[in-house]
Amino acid sequence: MPEFLDLLLDEVKRNREELAKVAGGSSTTAEWYRELVQRKWNRFPERDLESRGVYAVDSSSGTVELAGGGVLVVARSIALGIGGLQKRRLRLEAFYPKDLRDYEDYLRLLREHLEHEVALDALEMDPEFILVDGSLYGRMIHVLKEVEIQDREDFMFDYVEAYSDFLSAALRKGAVVVGVSKDSRSTLFKEEVLKEQVLRIAREHGLDTQEILKLWSGLRRRPREVVEEVRRKTSSGAYPAELYKFFEEARSPVPDSKILYHLNLGSGYTTPLLLKLSRVLAGQLDLVLDDGSVDHVERLSRVFQKTRDRIGSRFEGRARDLISRLRSYPPVAMFYVVFESGEDPVRVDVVARDISALSGANGLQGDAGRFMDDKPESLLRVIALLRGMYAGIRGYNVLLLEADRRVKISDSTLDTYRGVLMRELGLFFLLSRGERRVHYP
Repeated sequence: MPEFLDLLLDEVKRNREELAKVAGGSSTTAEWYRELVQRKWNRFPERDLESRGVYAVDSSSGTVELAGGGVLVVARSIALGIGGLQKRRLRLEAFYPKDLRDYEDYLRLLREHLEHEVALDALEMDPEFILVDGSLYGRMIHVLKEVEIQDREDFMFDYVEAYSDFLSAALRKGAVVVGVSKDSRSTLFKEEVLKEQVLRIAREHGLDTQEILKLWSGLRRRPREVVEEVRRKTSSGAYPAELYKFFEEARSPVPDSKILYHLNLGSGYTTPLLLKLSRVLAGQLDLVLDDGSVDHVERLSRVFQKTRDRIGSRFEGRARDLISRLRSYPPVAMFYVVFESGEDPVRVDVVARDISALSGANGLQGDAGRFMDDKPESLLRVIALLRGMYAGIRGYNVLLLEADRRVKISDSTLDTYRGVLMRELGLFFLLSRGERRVHYP
C-alpha cells in the first residue's frame, strides 16, 4: 500500500462534499445558469480565413541559485511566425532576492515584459494577427507596486511603457492582438450575466436601478457588507426575494470556465464583453483613471518611495507618463470559445481598431464591461483563425504550442548557459545547497 494512503482516504471521507464541489463541479449550479448563459451562446460562423501573417508570442525563464543567496536569471521570448519566421529576445540578470513571493512575481512580469518587447519587434513584419499566451486585459490590471529587488524597484514603469507601446503600435498598423488563455479563473462573464438579470428584476419591480448598480459595484471591495445589506432589504420587503440569490451567487468564486464546461452547450462562443480600464490598484491605493481632476503623482510617490528617492526629480515625469499610458489602454473584447463539445472553454481577449471605434461610439465607461450585440469584423476573423489552428484537446493552438516548445528553457539548456557564463566571465559558480542536493528516489 502506498505511503499515507489510509490518511488520504480518511481526508476524502471527512471533506467529501467540499472536494466534490471544487474538483467535480456542481451540475445543480450549472443548470441554475443554463437559461442565462444560453442567451449569450453563439454558434460558429461558417467562413474561411486568408491572413497576411500571424505571429505567436511566448516566453520562459530559468534560474541558477548561487551560494550566498544570489541568483542568475535567464529569461527569453519568441515571436514565431507561420513558416518559421521569428523574432527573439533574451535578458540575463543577477541579483539577491529578498522576498520569495516578490521574486516569483518579478519573474512572471519579466517574462510578460519580454513578450511585449518581442511582439513589438514582430510588428515590423506587418502581420495581421499577434497571438499572446494569456489575458490581454489581465496584463492591464496588474497591481502597481515597487519590486523588492535592488535597482529594479521601478520595473512596473518599464512594464506599462512597453505594453502600451506594443498595443498602440498594433492599432496604428492595423494588427489584431489576440490573448489566448487555456486556464482562466476569471468571473467577469458570470458577473455580467448575473448583473443583467439583477437589473431586469429591478426594473420589473420599479426599483432604483442606480441604487442597485451602486450596490453591485461594491461587491468586489466589500462583498460581505453588500450581501448583508441586500439580505436586510429583502427581509424588510424593500427588495424581491429573488434579488438576494443573484447577489449571493455573484460572490461565489466559481469561475466562468467551470460553469461553461458543465453546461456543455456544444461548440461555439459566448457573446463578447467589452472591457475598458477605469481604475487600477497602486499598492493599497485605488487610482481612478477616468477622473481627470485627480492628480495621482503624490499617491504614486507613496507607493514608489524607493523609486522616488533613487531617480529624484525625474519621478514626477515618469509618474505622469505612467498615468497617461494607463488611461490610453485600448478596450478589450473578451469571450470564451469551446472548439468541440465537452472540451474546456478557452478565454480569448482581442484588441483591434474596430473594437476601439465601437467603444468610442458608445461611450463605454468603467471596467465592469458590457455585452457587445454587434460583433466587429475583427472578432469574426479571430474566431476563424483560432478554429483553423485548433488540433484537438492537446492542441488548442498549434502555433502557440510550437512557440512554447521553442522558447522553453530545459535543464540541459540551462546547464549550457551556465557553462558559457563561467567561461565568458572567467568565474566558477558555487551553486546553492539546493542546486547541489542529491535527489533520492
